[in-house]
Amino acid sequence: MKATFTALLLVMVFSSASADVLNDLKGEKRILLLDFPDGSGYNLSQLEKQIQRGKKNISERDLVLFHIGALGKTGRRYAGDVSEEDRLSIRTKLKLGEQSDLPLIILIGKDGGIKAAQKKDFDLVKLFKLIDTMPMRKQEMQKE
Repeated sequence: MKATFTALLLVMVFSSASADVLNDLKGEKRILLLDFPDGSGYNLSQLEKQIQRGKKNISERDLVLFHIGALGKTGRRYAGDVSEEDRLSIRTKLKLGEQSDLPLIILIGKDGGIKAAQKKDFDLVKLFKLIDTMPMRKQEMQKE
């Protein structure tokens, strides 16, 4: 009985440790968090058009996109799925509350720091240009 409890406790500890998506991607990927509340579908569809047009730029800059708002509850991610636990973990870590009132996107650098946030008027080209000014990105471009 004691061994079973210990094993269960270890599984719970390691499961919660691996659920930290932001830390898991630190140093490897830049993250673009899409926080869209219910009723903001138009803004999201406009951004998704930019995403479709910018796939090459997204890939070149090692960007991973996550939906973390109410419209993302289905766990949509552009490079796989995000569990509800991960979505809520990200919101908690960034102190975003359970849901936002207005659409928001947040850029997180490879170092794990928040680099930019945009509300309402989303412009991926501006974010690509910002990323290109970052020291890690400059090093990546020299290697290409």
